[in-house]
Amino acid sequence: MLFRYRYWIAAGLILLGSILCWLGLDRPVIVVVDNVPVSVNTRAITANGVLEQVGLELHEQDRLTPGKNRFLGWNAVIRLERAVPVAVGIAGTPYLFQAVTSERIAANLLFQAGVALFPGDRIISDGRLVGFSETLPPAASLLLLVERGKALVLGEGGSEDRWYSSAATPLAALWEAGYRLQLSDVMPGSSTVWEETETRVQISEGRPIVIVDGGQELSSRTSALTVGEALASAGIILNGMDFTRPDESMPVPEDGKIEVIRVTEEIVLEQKALPFDKELVEDPETELDQTSIVDPGGYGLQVSRIRVIYENGQEVNRITEGEWVAVEPQTQQLGYGTKVVVRTLQTPGGTIEYWRAIPVYATSYSPCNIGIEGKCGSSTASGLPVQQGVIGVIRSWYNQMVGQLVYVPGYGSAVIADIGGGVPGKNWIDLGFSDADYVPWHQDTMLYFLTPVPANIPWTLP
Repeated sequence: MLFRYRYWIAAGLILLGSILCWLGLDRPVIVVVDNVPVSVNTRAITANGVLEQVGLELHEQDRLTPGKNRFLGWNAVIRLERAVPVAVGIAGTPYLFQAVTSERIAANLLFQAGVALFPGDRIISDGRLVGFSETLPPAASLLLLVERGKALVLGEGGSEDRWYSSAATPLAALWEAGYRLQLSDVMPGSSTVWEETETRVQISEGRPIVIVDGGQELSSRTSALTVGEALASAGIILNGMDFTRPDESMPVPEDGKIEVIRVTEEIVLEQKALPFDKELVEDPETELDQTSIVDPGGYGLQVSRIRVIYENGQEVNRITEGEWVAVEPQTQQLGYGTKVVVRTLQTPGGTIEYWRAIPVYATSYSPCNIGIEGKCGSSTASGLPVQQGVIGVIRSWYNQMVGQLVYVPGYGSAVIADIGGGVPGKNWIDLGFSDADYVPWHQDTMLYFLTPVPANIPWTLP
């Protein structure tokens, strides 16, 4: 007998040890709070213990599955639905039910609020239509608004159809029911607002029309007499400068076609660069016959305010409403060099010194080769005879350079002593010869001005 008790005592101790070992192990549990799952490793054996471990406080109205003191097995799932403020109202009435609940099914919430649904009623939550048995998504608070359906009787072609709708107006209810109506289809005596008991609407088909609105074609019907009334019956509004063809006051055309031209406008600012002036100023730091930029100047900016008018998106007119100079142009200053530098040049006749060198186009002349057939002339503007060593230049050069000693490669030294006609667009000189030693010249060359440097120097050449 003693042996038998020892056996049961040992078995009980083993079982108790196994249970204690099992309870001492971390077990995975899924905690779902408002449809958001979180995995937790725990030694707690009840749902309440797990919630305390993760720091979740359980409120009286919260819904917990399984119960807070229910034993948890391995891989258990705990679902917690938080209670939130809920308000249920009926549109158009002062009725309002408020509670704190964990219920999420729309029908159950209405039941709790004591609100019964009737044909045509609908439930709105957060601006959207909610199904009767729909489970609402988690939120900090919930608002359900019940819109009561109203009786609508539609008469068409001698028959009537009756149903309920909670649309904002009877015409909106017809639209929801698939009737694509215009105001012209509604017969006189019909109501376009909800009546207390039932609303009766009688419709008939109007005259077919085609409205081309801003390039988009719309087929409709109307019984209107004028274009403006037909557009109103189709729900088309003219804005601002919009106009129609035919005009709004004209009868609806026989072919039923009305064009709406949408007119828009915009203000644009166009910019135009204003050129700057240039002026020459003396620059003693720059060598003679060279130029420098003393002041770069800058373009100005002229702005035009233009009103652009569009018809159906296409530009049709531009009106300049004003112009102004936003930035004044700045004059550019170009410096002309006044620094004289004396240089040397090796020539067949020896070394020469010169203070200016200019590329020129050279021709030649002699007393009987002055360019006038059958005529000879040996005198020059200075009185010297035409011979080698005498050269002619244009009058503007002559006035400033007469008597200046120069050198021309291949011709030799000379003096400016005569006036020639010149060649347009070129720095021109004419090399003098006697008739006996005349050599024809027609070529580009250099003209060197020899020292001494004259007291009056033409800084810029005409």
